[in-house]
Amino acid sequence: MQYKLIGTKNDYLINPMQVILNNRGIENIEEFLNVNENHINHYSLLNNIDKAVQCLLTHLKNNNIIYLQVDSDVDGYSSASLLYNYIKRIYTESNLMFRVHIGKEHGVVPEEVPNDVSLVIIADAGSNQYNELKQLKDRGIECLVLDHHECDTESKNAIIVNNQMCEYPNKNFSGVGICYKFCQAIDEELGYYGLADEYLDLVALGNIADVIDMRSLETRYYTLKGLQNIKNPFLKALFEKQNFSTKGIINIINTAFYIAPLINACVRFGSNEDKENMFKAFIGSNETIPYKKRGATEEIQEPISQAMARICTNIKARQNTARDKSLVVIEDRISEKNLLSNKILIVDVTEILEHTLTGLVASQLANKYKRPILLLRYNEKDGTYGGSARGYEKGVIKDFKQLITDTNKFIYASGHSGAFGFSVTSENIVAVNESLNNELQDIVFEDIFDVDFIVPVNSLNKDFVLSIDKYSDLWSHGIEEPLIAFTGINISTNDIAIMGEKQNTIKIKYKDIDFIKFFCTEEEVISVKEGNTIELDIVGKCKSNSYNGSTTAQVVISDFNIKKSRKFVF
Repeated sequence: MQYKLIGTKNDYLINPMQVILNNRGIENIEEFLNVNENHINHYSLLNNIDKAVQCLLTHLKNNNIIYLQVDSDVDGYSSASLLYNYIKRIYTESNLMFRVHIGKEHGVVPEEVPNDVSLVIIADAGSNQYNELKQLKDRGIECLVLDHHECDTESKNAIIVNNQMCEYPNKNFSGVGICYKFCQAIDEELGYYGLADEYLDLVALGNIADVIDMRSLETRYYTLKGLQNIKNPFLKALFEKQNFSTKGIINIINTAFYIAPLINACVRFGSNEDKENMFKAFIGSNETIPYKKRGATEEIQEPISQAMARICTNIKARQNTARDKSLVVIEDRISEKNLLSNKILIVDVTEILEHTLTGLVASQLANKYKRPILLLRYNEKDGTYGGSARGYEKGVIKDFKQLITDTNKFIYASGHSGAFGFSVTSENIVAVNESLNNELQDIVFEDIFDVDFIVPVNSLNKDFVLSIDKYSDLWSHGIEEPLIAFTGINISTNDIAIMGEKQNTIKIKYKDIDFIKFFCTEEEVISVKEGNTIELDIVGKCKSNSYNGSTTAQVVISDFNIKKSRKFVF
């Protein structure tokens, strides 16, 4: 284990939060902590938004059939449900239909659009669907794209509203944010006040789930405002379902860890009926779903919002089970083929991993083996390999996609720097492996933790830990939860408890602070019980735990390094 300071200051005694926020690029801390309406950008800064408003209103007034494409991720569902709810609010009798994707597709599928449709709305996708948009226009169907993804050229066959393709200042805004701005523009056109604001909880959800940088003051303002007033019945039901895990706290990090994954699981692992029902739950359908509780003799009719919160939880559990089974098979393949001898882990999972699990499993493997990974899947149609790539965020390679792109051997690599899809010919796979092995031959893959402070044991107290946890509502993408290195901790092995059903949790009590590491390896458990005393450095996150009116300072251990182990014979 290695660690290094993020910044130049190790001032953990006086105003540590100032150092933490400065380390994340926040200079005006007062402004950041007090975001308000002054940080809002006017919707008119979005190109084509007036044209988009008139287009929709014309189709609504003419009672034309409008087709709403729901994109296959949380931001896509948030975007489409915001639009659906808003349109139905202003035009109750609107002729509005929707479609969810069967798989993990993105954008519109022209073949699925009925001929009697007059307008197609694509939310959170569609900007680069040049061929698809032309096909629809040739059929006499207008297209409206409300998107936030980067795109080089604006299609001439649709009305494109995209913050990346104009002078709109906030580039860190998700698809649902653009949909919200569109509804704001309609509000003003029709003389409403604040109707679009009724759906800010969906704006918050989409921005959080799409891992948007929360250092953007406008995005942060809308996200915090949305979380303060959860109105959507399905979103409410999800928070109620996860109340134990969230401890009743609705903030950015709890939404990211406990709410968004349930929705994503349904999108990736649920049946088409599950996905349709989830969207119905998002749009406040009055439908019910039959449900028989365990041990009950009679079936009840459960409101769709509550039913889907329960079903999404079950789908997530099944997804985890399928993921774990696949991981065992893939890890065996890695061992049998000695794939860890390569600098980048490249594994063919064509017949051993379900398509919808590729990204999820890639993340798990990258974290386990502490190196970037390419999971390959053979495409019989064109003889290429596609799949999911994941970087290793605690490693030395900070932009894995750029590393891949620079080989000039991939057909494409599309997505974020550390999480993206790709395509490569079978002929180039060996060449890519050899090229990367050569380029990275001097790289040693091990954890390098970026820490805000290095705190020696003689300066350690529980008040410091609790003071950091007090700001837990701030943690988000761009304002990552701080890691702290605690050094020179001497402890008797008798004060180290091994806990849990699987005996894989380590708990160290030191200076009124509980240091806890979950999901430990067998080697880690053995290492902390060797000898009579040990000296170790710990890297972890500051937490608090309240129980029966008492608050305990905790450090959740990310990793530790045993410097000395002593055994005394009496």
